[in-house]
Amino acid sequence: MKFLGLLYNGAKLIFSWNKSDRLWQMPFFAGLGIAIILFVAAFLGRSDLGLIAIIGANIFLYVPDTPLYHKMILCMACAFGIITSFTLGLIGNTFPSLIPIITFLVTMISAQVVRYFSIGAPGFFFFTFAMILGTYIPLKVEDYPTAIGLVALGTMVANVMVLLYALSVIYIFKSHITKPIPKIGEFGFGVIIIDPIIIAFFVSFSMVLQGFLELDRGYWVGVSCAAVLTAVTFKQIWIKQFQRILGTIVGVSLAYIFLHFTFTPFEFALLMMVLMFCAEFCVVRNYALAMVFLTPYSTYLAEISSFMQYDPDVIIQARVLDISIGSIIGLIGGAMIYWNTLRRTLEKIAYKIFLKF
Repeated sequence: MKFLGLLYNGAKLIFSWNKSDRLWQMPFFAGLGIAIILFVAAFLGRSDLGLIAIIGANIFLYVPDTPLYHKMILCMACAFGIITSFTLGLIGNTFPSLIPIITFLVTMISAQVVRYFSIGAPGFFFFTFAMILGTYIPLKVEDYPTAIGLVALGTMVANVMVLLYALSVIYIFKSHITKPIPKIGEFGFGVIIIDPIIIAFFVSFSMVLQGFLELDRGYWVGVSCAAVLTAVTFKQIWIKQFQRILGTIVGVSLAYIFLHFTFTPFEFALLMMVLMFCAEFCVVRNYALAMVFLTPYSTYLAEISSFMQYDPDVIIQARVLDISIGSIIGLIGGAMIYWNTLRRTLEKIAYKIFLKF
């Protein structure tokens, strides 16, 4: 009976619809930013370049419930971070042997920064995501400045959306409850310094493993590992793991259906807008349901090089395998974060290094 009770409580946590104070305007402006980028790209006849710009537009998701000036400063800082991460990914694209090192550094530093400044979800994820995409987009070296510029343009659109979102909820709808700016460094040395080192090691290891296994579209291993490790507690990691698996199963089926259709560029822009809106509306309420919409969205985003020329069977088979491997590595990494012996050892080493400087 005790086991059944635990099973029931676990299922309740996985399938529950959580209450949230997130306003509908946030997912709306998140989707609108995506649509604007893709509509402009469609008008110019280069929807594939629009997908690259969307990488930068993801910084909108970091907008906090703080005063307007803090919203803008934070999102502009995130813009710098995601452009830098993508640029480092392009370096890994040129020198593949550096990918594990770049993955480790980008993940560790971004995780430490977001924890030090108490930046909430999605945490370090999109910085690592941008970097990993940069390592696998098939571009010539002479096209790198253009790609970096496109990501920068995406961040500019996102910042405009942040401003419009803030003005609308503060002055038009008057539904915004301003929260105080989070304290800096309140999580402590272990959470800010040690946890990101462990997280970065496992995300980097996942990239090494996918290279060793020579997986097709193996970047999903690293992306999935990073997504699981964005959870704060081990309990959340377990819940997020199961929600991710369930949501991905349904989401993969949805993506498989979409990939069989050839959308016009304008239809595709509307589709991506709807997927982003639904995902952002659901992500704080039920992560599994959000994954249903995020899976086709991120699948399209990762298939930049083969825009509208997909082999659905190859893509879906590769993604299911890669996500399974990455999620397992992420789960192991989450367990290691709460292994006290490892934490104490790393803290001693880190303290010695910091004392020297």
